[in-house]
Amino acid sequence: MIGGLEYALWGVGFGFALSAPIGPVNIICLRRSLFGRARDGFAIGTGAALGDAFYAGLAALGLNAFLAIIDSYDTLLRLVGAAIMLVFAVRIWRAHPHLDREPMEGGVKRGMLGALVLTLTNPGVFFGFLGMYALAGIGDLGAASGHASSDAVMLIMGVFLGSCFWWGLLVGIGRYLRDKVNDNLLTMINHVSAAIIGLFALGALVSLLPI
Repeated sequence: MIGGLEYALWGVGFGFALSAPIGPVNIICLRRSLFGRARDGFAIGTGAALGDAFYAGLAALGLNAFLAIIDSYDTLLRLVGAAIMLVFAVRIWRAHPHLDREPMEGGVKRGMLGALVLTLTNPGVFFGFLGMYALAGIGDLGAASGHASSDAVMLIMGVFLGSCFWWGLLVGIGRYLRDKVNDNLLTMINHVSAAIIGLFALGALVSLLPI
């Protein structure tokens, strides 16, 4: 049986592992780190980390009822996520970035909220945590010890910290690359980023088509 500290350490690993795969939020965070301030990029990543922590808690507590709700609204969640990604893709494609410009007022808050919503509309995050818990053998979180609540809190905190660690690392990469690019390259990065995010959105829509 493992204790609270071990659950927290597991959570750090899970949070980092499930945040690292390149997806729309990673690209948005990296762009903001390149074009704006480091803290703005990290704030956007924090929005995704909150979503990760939310799903980590649900998976840790084994909420089968919520699992059924997610399954019943899977189509709607995919549509909402795809719509958000398409909006991001269009705005990124049409942007004309310049490294010295100040971010627009409210842009960071919208980006942070968008990252949170994108994470919450991705049921794969929830199932990812379920799978990792099962592989690690901690699916019965605190059941035998009677400390389910405290163990869950430690695990959720670990997931949040692990996710934030990844976003901090990604922001650092963005700041390192900032001094090595010019506006023409930034425009190219914009177009590539928009195309990738658009492909994610199209992939989500295609997955809804009957086979």
